[in-house]
Amino acid sequence: MTSRKGLLLRVGIDMTDGKYNAPINPVTNDYLYMPIPQGDKKFKPDLLTSYDDFEPDFKNWCSKNETDISFPEDLKHKSTHLDPDFDYSTYGDQPTGRGLRIGDLVEDDFIVFFASFKPITKCDHKLIYALYGLMTVSKVEKVSRVPTSEHHKNAHTRLMVNNERDDRNNHLVVFAKPSHSGRFDHAIPIGEYRNKSYRVMENVLDAWGGIGVKDGFIQRSVCPPWFNKPEQFRNWLDGQQVKLINSNWK
Repeated sequence: MTSRKGLLLRVGIDMTDGKYNAPINPVTNDYLYMPIPQGDKKFKPDLLTSYDDFEPDFKNWCSKNETDISFPEDLKHKSTHLDPDFDYSTYGDQPTGRGLRIGDLVEDDFIVFFASFKPITKCDHKLIYALYGLMTVSKVEKVSRVPTSEHHKNAHTRLMVNNERDDRNNHLVVFAKPSHSGRFDHAIPIGEYRNKSYRVMENVLDAWGGIGVKDGFIQRSVCPPWFNKPEQFRNWLDGQQVKLINSNWK
């Protein structure tokens, strides 16, 4: 019997895509999930997602965490590439570059999401690299095979497709199992700055059984690594006592 596979994937707004790092409270690990901007691609009618939808929750989070940071002006009124979408337990990607590995996923494989967050109070690191979500695969479909009735469920199916030859028809969408997927109720810090870049902490790497990248490098995610021992990682994750939330904002 073949063991299930696990993929560690960096997704979320950062200085490379969005020019912003979502906030985190380094004392409680309470955090905000913030997707990247969509750019100039057009949405299908009534399927646009926007940072305006998110701003009230941003303000509520800041109030709860007693911080006076302001919602970034550059993001106001912009559309979002809301992916992963924890409301619908989906994740989409292109079938090229780092997205190639999405096509290798089958039922019961999993994706673990991490991002670089900016702490709202002083701590050991300028950025906190942390896990924030999990999706357990039910199936992977090409956009062209997703029925119209489900186009609202993912950023890659919300976008306009110009014609049958449009490359976006071949984008891949992971439909995950909601009962075994979700956004974490608190982030799990995994990173530290060593050897001139951010990497998974050595003790965490040992606990996971390693990942398929040299010395736990996570500062960029050109080719997302597989977990060397996915079942060992899942046992470790079970010990972190995170709750899975099927919601993007609340």
